[in-house]
Amino acid sequence: MFTKFKAFIFSEDPDTLVKFYTDVLGLRIISELKLPRDYGYMLQVAPGYEIWLAQHSEVSGKNKEPHRHMLNLYADDVWAYYEKVKDVPGVTILQEPVSMSEFNPDVTGRNVFTFTDPERNTLQIMNAH
Repeated sequence: MFTKFKAFIFSEDPDTLVKFYTDVLGLRIISELKLPRDYGYMLQVAPGYEIWLAQHSEVSGKNKEPHRHMLNLYADDVWAYYEKVKDVPGVTILQEPVSMSEFNPDVTGRNVFTFTDPERNTLQIMNAH
């Protein structure tokens, strides 16, 4: 059984990208690594769930394949997060908030929206319940 989850997002410039994840999405930095050739930020999404934003020598510029992976984040208020991200420079809204019942009639009372962060990594925020 797994007991913890950590996703890595590599960036040419994690110092800039971390500002989006902390200032806009409200994630908290729980640790930093600052070595000359290896550095980054550990962000807590929820207890036991973390995102590591890190510099990588083989990564340059924005994500060239933003649909290859997607992080799902669960929140109580999807619309509040949509309002936070929709006008941020570099963010692209791929799907405005929509009821999940449009995709699955058995799911009611849940909304979802999809966007890319300033480096074109795809994220989706949906209601937890």
